[in-house]
Amino acid sequence: MSSSNSYREQPKLDNIPCYEDYGSMLRFIPSTPHVGSRYYRSSNESALRSSFDESISPSPSIIDAMDELFIEHNQSEIQSAIADQRHDQFIESSSMPSRNIRAHHPADQGFKTSNGNGLIEPFDFVWPKCPAGIKNAPMIAKWEVHRIACHCSVDLEDVLIEYRPAWKDQDIFWEDVERHKNFHGKTFPAKCGREVWVQGHEDDFSTGRAVGYKARLRFDNINKKPKFELEIPVSQKSSRLHRKFGFNRFMELKLLFGDGCKSTLQDKDKKRALARWLVHKHHLFLHYKWAAFFIEDMKPKKEKAGLTTPKMTGKRVVLFAEQGAGLNFSCMAPKTTSHSNNLSAVMSVNPVCDRFSLLDWLLQLDSNLHRPYIKLFHRISLGLSKTTPTILLMEDSIWHRPTDIESPNHKPMNDGIGRISHSLLREVRDIMGLDFLPVAIQARIGGAKGLWMLDSTPFSSDKRWIEIYPSQIKWDCNWSDPAHRTLEIVSVSSYGGPATLNLQFIPILEERAIDRELMRRTIDERIDQHLRKDLDHAKAAMETPELFRKWIRDTSYTTFGDSHDGMSWFIGGLPRDWSGIMSFLADGGFEPRRLEFLNEIMFRHQMSRWRQMEAKLHIEIAQSTSALMTIDFLGVLAPGEVQLCFSPAFDDGKQSLDDLGGLDVLVARSPAHLPSDIQKVKAVFKPELRQFKNVIIFSSLGDESLASKLSGGDYDGDKAWVCWDPDIVNNFESVDMASKVSFEEYFRPNIQNAGILASRYGKPHYLDALLEEAFSFRLSPSFMGICTSYKESLAYDERSIRNETTVRLSMLLSELVDQEKSGFEFDDNVWYRIRKDMCGGKMFLKAPAYKSGDLVALATSNQIIDILKHSMHERIQNGLKKFSTYRLSSGIGPDKPVLTTFDMDLVSYWNDFEKEAEQITSQFEPSSLWLKDFRSSLITNIDECLSYWGDMMSGKEDYLTKAIPVYERWRNISLNVRCNSPVAAIMTSLFNNGIRRSKGLGQWDLLKASLTFKRHHQRTWFVWQMAGRQLQFIKACAVRGAGENDLLIPIPVVSRMYRVLRPDARRIERVIADQDRDFENDP
Repeated sequence: MSSSNSYREQPKLDNIPCYEDYGSMLRFIPSTPHVGSRYYRSSNESALRSSFDESISPSPSIIDAMDELFIEHNQSEIQSAIADQRHDQFIESSSMPSRNIRAHHPADQGFKTSNGNGLIEPFDFVWPKCPAGIKNAPMIAKWEVHRIACHCSVDLEDVLIEYRPAWKDQDIFWEDVERHKNFHGKTFPAKCGREVWVQGHEDDFSTGRAVGYKARLRFDNINKKPKFELEIPVSQKSSRLHRKFGFNRFMELKLLFGDGCKSTLQDKDKKRALARWLVHKHHLFLHYKWAAFFIEDMKPKKEKAGLTTPKMTGKRVVLFAEQGAGLNFSCMAPKTTSHSNNLSAVMSVNPVCDRFSLLDWLLQLDSNLHRPYIKLFHRISLGLSKTTPTILLMEDSIWHRPTDIESPNHKPMNDGIGRISHSLLREVRDIMGLDFLPVAIQARIGGAKGLWMLDSTPFSSDKRWIEIYPSQIKWDCNWSDPAHRTLEIVSVSSYGGPATLNLQFIPILEERAIDRELMRRTIDERIDQHLRKDLDHAKAAMETPELFRKWIRDTSYTTFGDSHDGMSWFIGGLPRDWSGIMSFLADGGFEPRRLEFLNEIMFRHQMSRWRQMEAKLHIEIAQSTSALMTIDFLGVLAPGEVQLCFSPAFDDGKQSLDDLGGLDVLVARSPAHLPSDIQKVKAVFKPELRQFKNVIIFSSLGDESLASKLSGGDYDGDKAWVCWDPDIVNNFESVDMASKVSFEEYFRPNIQNAGILASRYGKPHYLDALLEEAFSFRLSPSFMGICTSYKESLAYDERSIRNETTVRLSMLLSELVDQEKSGFEFDDNVWYRIRKDMCGGKMFLKAPAYKSGDLVALATSNQIIDILKHSMHERIQNGLKKFSTYRLSSGIGPDKPVLTTFDMDLVSYWNDFEKEAEQITSQFEPSSLWLKDFRSSLITNIDECLSYWGDMMSGKEDYLTKAIPVYERWRNISLNVRCNSPVAAIMTSLFNNGIRRSKGLGQWDLLKASLTFKRHHQRTWFVWQMAGRQLQFIKACAVRGAGENDLLIPIPVVSRMYRVLRPDARRIERVIADQDRDFENDP
């Protein structure tokens, strides 16, 4: 019996009254109307009236909703006469008329649970009310007020708070909120980054960056209301939709389901009800009316070191503000366009704009009704892709190729890839500020996506152009719109360096090895080589400050200053993460051989890296790299040949290579499950292709593209793992792809096109029906992880990845990768049938030892991954012991540094002040006790902060949440001199001098920090988290050169420049070789 996702035939809904959305309550009751429902059948009108009769006095939520309705009426009344025309044609003008979306629900009639009753109400949710006083405030100010209120458990419904234009200064905003009677004395969350705050007050149609607003709705307990949380605003790349409509009109809502609530996504009725609430409700929040238009699975985040988070099933919903106070007009002229294009680039969007107009502008719905609606819905993600806009192209610069490059058996050989001219690529380079010319870019333009590589045609013209092949087109686009002709960059080709061996590659390498035992020994040796080299680099970095700074960058996933989560760089007195702390302290003149705090963080960082290597079994292969996959448009590479050139030359530990010509290499891409997912090919060098650096070029000849042999890959941005290690390559034999398995008896793709929905429900209602179906489909739990784990466990249990069952499951995974685009239903029933039919009824399998972390099982196993993981564990344990001993030992040479928590330079700042104050006081006012009282008061305040620190650290919240309120108390310690001593007045007046306009680095701040360090330097995390910024500045001003009195002048750097600085590897090499002059003495 086959299972299909064909759209169910539904009765047409005629003459059904539609009611406005007066409420914003989430209730999973599609069959039982209530005051919050917008869509009812005629027979339900009595129920609607009775719900009003229950309470004669209107509730605050009803009053708020009516207020919103009154605003909506005023905004839309003038434009209502032409509302219907907009659904037939998108009007590109400064006026985009508003529309009240009234969808006739395709499944509204007779929707019941399996037992015939209406659904239960497992969850209730009401959007928080926004105070009227901040109605016209910028989006970011309203967001932050609500985020603070959520953190402080303050209900804003009855809070009186007024917006002030002075809030453009972030410090004034926070001071006002902190002093507000409803927030006074509360513990506040971290501030968003200052640049995020500033950006939120500026033009929200910026072409490069956008402020991202993300909220969470946590379903932890089926018997409790979901918990609503607001995340800190983020600064991120903008998307095409952000640049068209303004980033303040978009909000992400993350639906997080705990173990106790995951059944909601498995119950078709509850899932449908949730989809309806999301799609058909107008969600009133922040005085905006929001409409949901996209949903997808949340991408799993990498676990941070030392933090364990409960596993949650997550869905990411994107909402659009159709109308509300403060929404502005758009000007779509990219800042990077040439002057000649500016006039044609100007487009405006009315602040009142509905969801239909948003999606119609992006997808040109009337032109794409022939496409499967599930796949068309999936294309919305391209409008939300985070990209860098570059060049606005004229229509005649976009060349549309009629057909792809095809093999003799009509298979596309250039799936997802086209070419771009030299001149256009040079412009992209200049706009992006690159110091090299990339030979390939992953990009979006109009309805096309994919990879574009540099045109290699000899004597090609210098004309600006880009070509688009049919395999790159995802929907028919309105190319007359300038926004759709702007080239948007996702990534560019670049030098990769050595790559790690993906865990999924290991069973394939063993399976296809000529000598399996030799392959095991070879990979084990690479583990040893990698960890030894890594440990040697860490030891060397500890000895030389310049090398230490480079080591930090080389071993960190992010660079200090990367505002990837929107938070300020600093939490209190230190940067957010270990790499940032190490960089900051090293730049101030601290050394890991001398400062125990820095030494400890370096060790923690190294330990965290190695623990992650062990968990993921990341084995660096020195003679390997990863590179974007491209094709040979000239046709000079024969089938089975590849070319890879490097710039700069690749040092693989054996030799320095400009290319791989003449070598046999292995190529693969992730995910990899089948024995054929790694292929051995011949690397050659063709002079005609020598300009292509840091990309691997596959042949365009033959019966099938090499990319498709690598787990069904294509050329729209996939990267290949390339290995030329002779011990691995020479011990490997390729195998052809197995015949494709059909799963039609279990599921079929949903090929119903959007036109069927349009004819069934009419305009504009078909879009609402489409979204309801798509949301309901995408709310289903993903089985990708479940099936992958099962397949890996089965292969482990049967000790083979090439038996028929494992191969079939591997092909099933290939189908599941495209499930969101194909639209087939895959649930517990389908999964049960597959295991019953294909796997001999094995419903549950024991997890492999390498996943369980059982060291005893690992030590006794003879399976390759277990053996390698156990080997890596033992080597890491030994390496950490050696590194711990080395870091705590004395340095090398006669001037051996002493590792300590103390630093005299930091204490001297307070000591010098105290000494000078005592001298002046004894000379002019010997009887005064002002200094004693002043010191005693400051010490009391500092010690109280330390006590508060101890109390906070004993809590269960995450570290930063506990540290921030302590820092705020320390920061607010103010100058307190109670006596009327003239000397005291003179001395304390000096506290206002020093570095002006640099908050946190005044003389009072520096003195407070110095005394804090003097008293409590052994309480390292307290001291540095409170006063790290000031202590780093004091140290930088006290660093000496060769002589005792040779004070070196620090070089201040502003934050926006600091983030782009990086260690100069060549300069550091000269320093190490003692070939560099002292730059401090350079003229």
